[in-house]
Order: sequence, then structure tokens, then C-alpha cells
Amino acid sequence: MNQAAPTVTAPPALVVIAGGAGDAGWPAAAASPDVKLLKALPPAQRVLEVGPGSPALARAYKQRQPGAEWAVATLSGPPKPTSREAVDRWCPLAGLADLPAGGHDLLVVNEILPWLPDPLATLRALARLAAPGARLMLSVENHASLATLERLLDADLSAELRQSPADGQPRLMSPAIVYKLLMDAGWMPTLADGHAEPVAAGSTRDALKTLARSSGLAGGCPERVHLLDRLVIEARQTFADAPRQPGPARFTVLVPTTNERQLRVNVEQSPGLKEVGARIVSYRGAKSPAQAFEQGLAHVDADWVLLCHQDVYFPAGFGEQLNAILAGIPAEDRPRTLLGFIGLGAQPQGQGAAACGFVIDRLNRADHPGSDQAISIDEVALVMSRDTVHRIDPAQGWHLWATDLCLQSICQHQTFPRLVRAPLFHNSRTGWTLPAGFADGAHRLAAKWGEGFGPIPTLCGVIDSAFLAKHPRTTP
Repeated sequence: MNQAAPTVTAPPALVVIAGGAGDAGWPAAAASPDVKLLKALPPAQRVLEVGPGSPALARAYKQRQPGAEWAVATLSGPPKPTSREAVDRWCPLAGLADLPAGGHDLLVVNEILPWLPDPLATLRALARLAAPGARLMLSVENHASLATLERLLDADLSAELRQSPADGQPRLMSPAIVYKLLMDAGWMPTLADGHAEPVAAGSTRDALKTLARSSGLAGGCPERVHLLDRLVIEARQTFADAPRQPGPARFTVLVPTTNERQLRVNVEQSPGLKEVGARIVSYRGAKSPAQAFEQGLAHVDADWVLLCHQDVYFPAGFGEQLNAILAGIPAEDRPRTLLGFIGLGAQPQGQGAAACGFVIDRLNRADHPGSDQAISIDEVALVMSRDTVHRIDPAQGWHLWATDLCLQSICQHQTFPRLVRAPLFHNSRTGWTLPAGFADGAHRLAAKWGEGFGPIPTLCGVIDSAFLAKHPRTTP
């Protein structure tokens, strides 16, 4: 039996859109809640949303958390009474200063961050309103996405222009911009979720990967950053009660520099260094951290040296917190002191090693207790005295030299290094796989310490015979 041919309806030749797209002002409340934001919201009783005001989100949350109170601070004023029954209280954004301190255990910044005249001031105001242990959840468009790149190729950034607040200055938001704003306001962020629009294979995505590789961007970054159109971020006031000591700085910052742009937008822009007047010594064109350290010591003007990567951002509060940590170290202990910020610490009763310290690494927060018995330190940043007994081994190159310093300290100077907690952001462009050259560093470290120390634990894996077999040398 023959089937009739399917009927194909031709698309209309003319589509008329009456009235244009409407107001291009503040973002409007969505008719349905963002399911990823809703899923990420923790239990709370007193919620404050800063944004257009989303009765749909409030209603869905209160169904899950009966008894919760949902207040909204908005730039655009409350919606019509018929659509706002789920919201208990409304106030203008300017009214945040009148709200009681510590009155909310969940703060939701929803869609509004690019539109705020002063995002940092608003985030700091929310810190004052947060109860102890409160969470901040933030949903924001990622303007460093593939969609933005496609609009750039079209030579039309109209969508970005619409993000301009009242003063006319665009507030384009990338993950790094958002993370720096949050940290400078005292909020320590991590990526909770994100929205990624499907992209057809063979389209701009593949071209982006090629472009990323040619510009030195490591594999994995485009998928984890540029394909996310919207970020859902969770943040905490981790260091609200940390001891502080005002400047002058007790430390000089020393940076082995191979990428000027990374240095300028990270270390040199860090308010946590400016707040204590810390000197920054950049050793340009460094061949190794050992070379930068030895040559840079002559320019150190403080008792301590903070040696760090060029892609580290030190937020507001860092300098005063590090000052307080260094003030507690007796002068006679300085030459043998070695401090790291993230790494591995020995566990009690011989229970092995565990991650210790704190860092925001790219999109993720690593938040662990400190340790007085560090056995591996990540090279992102560490502190030594200007008259230190420790010396960076130039043969170790760019990889695992801080763990080498740990083993030096333990085996030669009979002193455990420490892992301390302070807010810092590793704004790295490296990928989520071991970089070229790491295997060579691991083989050098094992040849130097393996016989006496045994397997060497690091954040990138335990360096033992199995690791070395899986990661052969790349150079003789």
C-alpha cells in the first residue's frame, strides 16, 4: 500500500513583529524560575534577593522551604500586585543601607550584577546584611562566552551595550571579573552550576579551540569557561573573622614573569597588595623561579618574600591577613620558615596526606584546614624570609620546585613547612591536565628524594614508580 507523500508547508514569506522588542532597561523577572539556580539554593529562613524580583523563583523556593521569608531589593520597583504574592517584602536597592545587619542567611544576586552602578559596593553591603555562615548565590551572564565571540565576529555587540547601567559604562562580566568582585567584597566563590547552549560540531567551537591553542590557552579551558553562557556561583564569607594587621607590608612580592598581560591584570591590580603598600618585583623573561628568586632578592625591601605566579590575584584583605600571620613568627625562626597557601599536610597517626590550605583555582574553591606539617606546596604562591636557608633548585625548572623546598626543609633542616589560609585567586589559563614538563620535574624529584623519602605525595598525584612509568621523561 502506497503512503501519501507528506505535506510540506512553506514558511511564511513575511513576518511582522509589532512594536519592537520593548524596553531595553533593567532585566525583567522571568515567568519561570531558573531550575539550576533554584536547585543550587541552600535551605534558609531569611532570603534577600537583589535583582528584578522573581516571584516564580520565590514561590518555587518556598514550596521547598515552607516558612522561608523572601525579600527583594530591586532597581526597577515591585511588579504589579497580582504577580508578587510570593514575595514578602520589597525595597529599593538604595534601601539596603536601612536593613538590619546580619538579618539574612541567604542572599541571591539574580541577573542584576552587570546593571549595578557600583557592583563592589552592593556586594559589600550584602556582606554586612549576611548572618554568620550565610551563603550568597549569584546568577550572571558570562560575556566571555562563545556566544559573545560569535557576536564579535558579526561586528555587532548590541546585546553587550544593553548591559550599560545609568552611567553609560558597560559592565561586561567574565568569570574572572565576577570572582575578583566577589573576593574584594569578602565573598569566596566557587562554580555551583552553569548554562551552556548546545553548539553544533564543526562550527565556531572548533575554530575557538584552534584559536585558543595558538594563543597558548591550555586544553579544557574553552569547554569549561567559554561554552558557559550563564554562571551560577556560590560564595561564603570565609575570612570575615580572620586576624589583620595594617601596613606597611611585612613582605615584598617577587614574580617570575613570562607573560606581561597576565601580570598586569592580576598581581599588579591586586588591592590586597595595594592596601599594605607591598612592593612588587617582577623578574621579566625569567628562565626559572630559581633565577628570578636569586636575582630579585637584591630588590626586596621587607623581611619576607612572597614568591608567586604571574596569574595570581590578591583580593582586598589579603595583605593585612598575611601581615598578621607573619607578625606571629619569632625572628629567630624566620630563616627556616617556609609558608605555602595550598598543598598537602601530613595527617596524625600516620594516616597519610590530605589537602590543606585555601585557594580559588580558576572556577573552583579549595577550602581546607591549615597545616603545621606540610609535605607538599603548590607553586602558586609561597613565603620565605629574605635571609632564608632554603634555595630553589634551578635543575627542577618550573615544576614541583616548591615540593622540593618542602623536602629540603624536612630532610635537611628538620623543620616542617606550614600551610596557612588566606584569600587568593589563581586566575590561571592552564588546563585541567598535567602540563608539558611536569613529568621531567617528577623524575628529577624522585631521583633526588625517592630513595630516602619514598613515594612523594603532591596535589597532582603520588610520585612513585607507577606514576613515573605512566609519565615518562620528555627530555633526556
